[in-house]
Amino acid sequence: MSDRLMPLPSSFLFGVATADHQCEAYDSQFEDIRDVWERRRGITVRGRATDFWHRYAEDIALAQSLGCKSFRFSIAWSRVEPEPGKFSEEAFEHYRQVIETIRSHGLEPIVTLHHFTHPIHVEARGGLTAPEFPAIFANYATEVAKRLGHLARYWISFNEPSQLIYGYIKPWWERAYFMPPGLERGATIADQMTAVQKLMRNLFVSHTRARNILKEYNPDAQVGANPMLLGLPLWLQKLVDHNVTNLRRPEDMISQGKRFTERSLLEKGKVDVVIANLTITAERQQQVAFSETYYQAGQFLLVKATSPIQQPENLAQKTVAVIKSATAESTIEYLLPRVEVKVVEDYADALQALDYEQVSAILADDTILLGLMRQQPGQYRLVGKNGEGLTVENYGAAVVKGDRAFLNIVDTVVRQFKESGAWQASYSHYFPNQPVPPVPKIGRRSTLADITTGGSSSPTIGQPQPGTPLRRIQDRGYLVVAVKENVPGFGYRDPKTGEFSGLEIDLARLIAKQIFGDPSKVKFVAVSTQQRLPVLRSLTRIFDPIFKIFSVLSTSLTSNWWHLGMAGKLPTFLCPQECVGQQDFVGFDYYWGISNLRLNRIQQLMDAAFGRFSNAPVWSGVLYDMLKFHAQLFPDKEIMIIENGCVEVADKVVKREDYIRQHLQQVQRARQDGINVIGYVSWCITSNREWGLKFGPDSDFGLYHIDLDTDPELKRQPTPAANLYRDIIKQNSV
Repeated sequence: MSDRLMPLPSSFLFGVATADHQCEAYDSQFEDIRDVWERRRGITVRGRATDFWHRYAEDIALAQSLGCKSFRFSIAWSRVEPEPGKFSEEAFEHYRQVIETIRSHGLEPIVTLHHFTHPIHVEARGGLTAPEFPAIFANYATEVAKRLGHLARYWISFNEPSQLIYGYIKPWWERAYFMPPGLERGATIADQMTAVQKLMRNLFVSHTRARNILKEYNPDAQVGANPMLLGLPLWLQKLVDHNVTNLRRPEDMISQGKRFTERSLLEKGKVDVVIANLTITAERQQQVAFSETYYQAGQFLLVKATSPIQQPENLAQKTVAVIKSATAESTIEYLLPRVEVKVVEDYADALQALDYEQVSAILADDTILLGLMRQQPGQYRLVGKNGEGLTVENYGAAVVKGDRAFLNIVDTVVRQFKESGAWQASYSHYFPNQPVPPVPKIGRRSTLADITTGGSSSPTIGQPQPGTPLRRIQDRGYLVVAVKENVPGFGYRDPKTGEFSGLEIDLARLIAKQIFGDPSKVKFVAVSTQQRLPVLRSLTRIFDPIFKIFSVLSTSLTSNWWHLGMAGKLPTFLCPQECVGQQDFVGFDYYWGISNLRLNRIQQLMDAAFGRFSNAPVWSGVLYDMLKFHAQLFPDKEIMIIENGCVEVADKVVKREDYIRQHLQQVQRARQDGINVIGYVSWCITSNREWGLKFGPDSDFGLYHIDLDTDPELKRQPTPAANLYRDIIKQNSV
């Protein structure tokens, strides 16, 4: 294809990008809502990030060395307005220097005002959905425009406004809000969809005001936004778009929301909830919904008391046992890469292998190992790393996906268990000779509504809908809970009396008490490690992919609503008439796409939309279709691809350099066919913090790699994709 394509013009704006929260180092004086969100959720915090605040000149020089003609960055609102109405001249001076450095390197600055985050004081006043937000944003934009407006031509008001809605609504298959702020616990579907409506309208109004302000200070300013395109085939995207263009009343949108937030068919498993040493993992979250963390375990090695093993490194070339289907089975390869692995059925087999010296150690959670040691005092000891576990394992209670009411009840009990002192009392009772560990506070599903308002109200139970898990439990008259029976202190059945006891048993009884007012109304079902998830599910789970597709394709949430609003195709309760056409160029982000409706491909696309990139689907053909579509929608506007990029390997086999080549081919093709696309910005110039994800190949979009977690110097190292991008820019052609 590339041999037949004309080169891009010399004026084409090849570029790279950064964002403030993802690249600037954390500063406790200027926390934003993402800092609080990451800390409360127990997800990866930004820390030093790439230290762009101090090393921006280095990264801008790298962009120049690639031959780039543009450099995108964002202003940290929390730095320039640390208190309401009080603006920092020092911060503004810093950003002036950033822009001047970009210009001195021959690059066009592209400045973003709001990149997924804002000051805590803005959220405390109601955030993006507050009636006052357009005025708050306009005041911020005015202060920026006064000082910096004349220095940059291209401006982005809101980064990916299409994604911001997921801070106010969550699909039925997701455990928590994808991004801040989230709503208060117990928010109804109507609450969520009403918030989304307020958000959409506020974003259009705020963007329009900011655009007018920027053009007042710089008449040549080109102001736009960059919604993320979902990546559906064009014919299907048009069908989805009808969901929003056909809306007539706000109530119609609320009705649509039920398809997105309620599961069409709730399954009935053998148990209601699993409380059985179950670690919350991304893979398991695809299958079930988890409560907040009720215990934080760690993986340790159990060795004989007389063993010479003192450190994990001492196990090189030795054999270590793990239990089938336990978390350790999936972690041992990277935790202990130099050991031989023996997979056994249960802990009795593992202990026997250790006793008979068939293995040198057992790798498992300390909850399990402490129970084993308690049964045979003095026979074994634990080995960790510097006195701590090799990993951190957050335990959650697992319930079937789709019934928010039941999950809210379980969450409430977990929270009360931890905050009332009952958790500490339970641990002390079952482990009298062990120091009581800190109550786990991470991994919470709390929202910024909890943080900013201090809300702690418990959801009322009331009368749930027929057919839901909570209604079935109430009608049955007792709770059925899957537990362990061989883990002393957590889930243990006395062989003489048959009675269950342990911290997890106490938690189960508290859930029964919350529902029935009687802690005895619970039936325990002992399960093996392998049975913990299967007992919760039923055959209806095979329909989940179909339900998800229906949920995604039948609502306005996944439509191209931002550009449809700019084109005057939305109802005025979402996009007021005065906001129509208020953009100077058409910007969008495109990452992943599919060419067909195979269930597995749609599932990949939805996973990628919610930050799971390891198997994101790659299809560059949709990019061409979207360029053509937007050229027809806005025939008088220039088009700029504001973000396009890839992790190290996507779709299992597509390397980042191949991804860039494929997508720029489509840009070249579009340009040759008369589509006025003027720029392409690659995300990202360097590795960066990807919104709470653990750093690694599956979350690293950098043309220059930085080992964010271990390199004290944060060295920028070119990847093959950087070299390819340089060659393409030099030739203006793939």
